[in-house]
Amino acid sequence: MRGRGLMVGVELVEDEPAKNRTPNLKATLRLFEETKKRGLLIGRGGLWGNTLHIAPALNIGSADIDTAIKILDESFAALG
Repeated sequence: MRGRGLMVGVELVEDEPAKNRTPNLKATLRLFEETKKRGLLIGRGGLWGNTLHIAPALNIGSADIDTAIKILDESFAALG
């Protein structure tokens, strides 16, 4: 995870040491579909397209942040 201010990037990689942190594009695309189904649109980027770009408006409220975190949590859980 990396970022500056409210902009955060979360890189999804394979979880196997033998894979040497291989970008996990398949999981990234599935996560995007899961968040979209739940009403949260996030950006994608990175050299291999496996980085989530989360950049909320500067005037975001705590209720919106709580909702976004809940949706991300549910979406990651849906990946299995």
